[in-house]
Amino acid sequence: MITIGLSEIKVAPAAPNGTMPQESAMTKIGKTYKDTAKISQEQAEVTEHFEEGRSAPEVLKKNKKIPKLTFSIMDADIDALVAYIGGTKVPKGSGGKTKWAFDGNEPVENKAILVKSEQGLNFEIPNADIEAVIDADMSAKGIFLVNFTVTPCAVATGKALRAYDPKET
Repeated sequence: MITIGLSEIKVAPAAPNGTMPQESAMTKIGKTYKDTAKISQEQAEVTEHFEEGRSAPEVLKKNKKIPKLTFSIMDADIDALVAYIGGTKVPKGSGGKTKWAFDGNEPVENKAILVKSEQGLNFEIPNADIEAVIDADMSAKGIFLVNFTVTPCAVATGKALRAYDPKET
C-alpha cells in the first residue's frame, strides 16, 4: 500500500481517554496550504553501554520520539485564531466590528485530529497538543498563514498516534 497526498485534516474536542470521535462529529480544520502537511519523527536518543576495552556496544538503549504533524492553514478567521492560537473573540462594540484580542496568556485546549490521505493510510491523534503561530507575509504576493505543530499526547487507553487503512472493513 502506498500512502500519498492529503485529502483533509479534521478536528474535534480531545479525547484523553483514547477514544477517537466519529468522523461525522469532526469538522475540517480549514484550508490546508499546498505542500505544507508533513508527519515526521526525530531520531531516537541512543545510550550505548560498552564493555571496557571494546569498541562495539553490548547494549543500545533507545528512547524513541513521537512523530509530529506540521501544516499551515490559509483561511484563518477570528474563530480559528481563538481556537488554535488563543485569545478571545470580542463582539461588535462601538467600532461596529468583531475583533480578535490576544495577549498570549489564554490556554488552547487539546483536540482530536484526523489526517485523511488521498490514498493509503489515515492517521488519528485522539489527544493532540496544538502549537499554532501566525506566519503572515503581508506583501503583494504574500498570504496570511497559521502554522501548526501537532504533538500527540498520552491517552488513558490505547496509543497516542494510530494509522489505519480506510478501505479495510
